[in-house]
Amino acid sequence: MKLYFSQNSPYARRPRLVLHEAGLQDEVEEEDLTPRAENDAVLFANGPGGKVPALITNTGAFIVESLLICRYLDDLSGNKLTPPQPEERDKAIQLEGTASVLMDTLYFRTHEGRRDESHQVSTVKEKDAKIAMATYDALNEAAADFGDTINLGIITTISALGYADWRHPSDNWRDGRPLLADWYERISNRPAMKLTAPIY
Repeated sequence: MKLYFSQNSPYARRPRLVLHEAGLQDEVEEEDLTPRAENDAVLFANGPGGKVPALITNTGAFIVESLLICRYLDDLSGNKLTPPQPEERDKAIQLEGTASVLMDTLYFRTHEGRRDESHQVSTVKEKDAKIAMATYDALNEAAADFGDTINLGIITTISALGYADWRHPSDNWRDGRPLLADWYERISNRPAMKLTAPIY
């Protein structure tokens, strides 16, 4: 199998973390397509989306969409990153959804900010900023139960916060959120987190 990614994509970081935390490095080859402009042909040769992450399976299927790839890889690992207890599993899925909202709103705000200033919609940026702040608060509250657990929800949280640090440092998400900040500093020392962190 082969996983196509770009180093600084938070969506691609998610399945890369799954690979390394679930011990699938020997089963899935990773290929960095940075810079994208020079490597998009690789993606379009396999499917119409032209986006990362993308996974070519052993049967030749070409899977896109970060969440689907993460689920596929977790299934391959025997669900190492999905808690077996129903209550803990549901919490992990809830966390995954919350962190996905954060990732999406950060991504949308990034791209809105790249448009010519005369075409930017301030209300859109303001709305996304408010959603991000509310999501940081929700993650800080949830962090009381994180501990050293690694599951798909935790992986999505790490990916979203790493992207926030890179693209939206002015959010200052650590301010007033000590539980989340302390946990993130500790969890970021894991080898997989260092390997997949954005480069900037």
